[in-house]
Amino acid sequence: MTATPPAETAFRVADRLRADGPWDVFGERIRRYEIHLTGRSVEMARGPIVLEGYGVRLLRPRDGRTGVGFQASTDLSDDGVRSALAEAEAVSRHSVFPAKSVALPSTAASRGAPVDVRDRALWERPMEALEAHVATLLAAFDGKADVAPSFGSLRATLTEASIANSSGARASFAHTTVELELAVKAFGGPEGPPPGEYWVNDSFRRIEPGRVRGDVEAWCGFARDVRRARPTPSGERPVVLPPSVVAGILPSVLGYRFTGGARLREVAPAEGTVVGVPELSVRDDGRVPWAIASAAVDDEGTPQRSRTLVSNGAVSGLLYDLLHGAAFEVPSTGNGVRGGEWFHDWRRFLHAPVGTSTTIVVEPGTSGSDAEVVEAAGDGIWVQQLGWAIPDPLSTAFGGEVRIGYRIRNGKLAEPVRGGTVGGVVLAPPGSPSMLSTIGALGSDAVLAEGVLSPTILVKGLTVAGPGG
Repeated sequence: MTATPPAETAFRVADRLRADGPWDVFGERIRRYEIHLTGRSVEMARGPIVLEGYGVRLLRPRDGRTGVGFQASTDLSDDGVRSALAEAEAVSRHSVFPAKSVALPSTAASRGAPVDVRDRALWERPMEALEAHVATLLAAFDGKADVAPSFGSLRATLTEASIANSSGARASFAHTTVELELAVKAFGGPEGPPPGEYWVNDSFRRIEPGRVRGDVEAWCGFARDVRRARPTPSGERPVVLPPSVVAGILPSVLGYRFTGGARLREVAPAEGTVVGVPELSVRDDGRVPWAIASAAVDDEGTPQRSRTLVSNGAVSGLLYDLLHGAAFEVPSTGNGVRGGEWFHDWRRFLHAPVGTSTTIVVEPGTSGSDAEVVEAAGDGIWVQQLGWAIPDPLSTAFGGEVRIGYRIRNGKLAEPVRGGTVGGVVLAPPGSPSMLSTIGALGSDAVLAEGVLSPTILVKGLTVAGPGG
């Protein structure tokens, strides 16, 4: 494969940008490859789908505050750059932020140490790598007469990101993201229960063929269990949440409530406030290898690092992007992210940066293996898949459908259950119950699952509203 020069889109735009005052440019050149499946057949393969664009942000002094203008474009011509600049200038006259001035990272301050976020095999031979992974995936279903893939897709996004600003900073990095969607269906005889379906929906940085067979075995097991699952019982019960479920709850809540944006709106917890059990410590880390939100620098050019949010159950810090850091006269913590938590890999240049989390790291506890966490639950529910928990960042309330779970009886996993909802609140005032304040056990092993690196967590009392008794 012939090597191509780096895109460095932001550098090329910056070299033609004629603007007074502070500004920054975030650029991307994106290539996407896709394979779509119907059953065990490849329905369509396409790629590369190529997109290149940039976002220009202007920061203008306005009577002791800062006018913020942003405009995105895919037009890299001289006229296109001038037009984007003019639009951003117009927006800055009406969009004012309560910060006297904003100091952008300098050349020296924008140098972050490399972090593993690019799958080299996928980068060099993207379609071949995807096709090989699909073949391995489908082969793992061989010999399973009662379970088969129904439909799905595998997408790879290869991105060259670049950042430049008026302080002379220039940074660039390449990263890969893979998205897998797959419906796994379990069948039976005509007189048995209806087919059971388990949905796989995952994002990750690299392809790992060695994991495929074990993953498929687990998915087939869950699909079979959906067929025979009983209704989820109702009531306040101990609930065990594996990392894949924690990933659908904590980032949305902590990625807002523990930020300068929440502090500006007076809804961030004050330092020292007790929000969890003494065994709980949580940090945000933008340098976790292969995590979806990891990079050497954030989307404003600030080097990534680890930031402690909760220490021994008490609040110890907040997350800041450049704007909110300037409002409170504190430095950015490296949490300026384009588009928030749902845009870590695709068309981020369309969005102005916001302050949010990168990877939420829940420090492992001393409760041992998953089996030991289940034993600590006694009688409760293991939630294997929670559909659309949709946490509200302001109230921190969440609730989702139990797509598949398991009763816990006498400290052991028992029959599968499905249906109904599990919900609660993540944060509550001191003295009120919440997910973090009623943790009963933290497993000893942390697993990376999209936006979190977390152990399995036992919450002593969550509300289960199920169709069962």
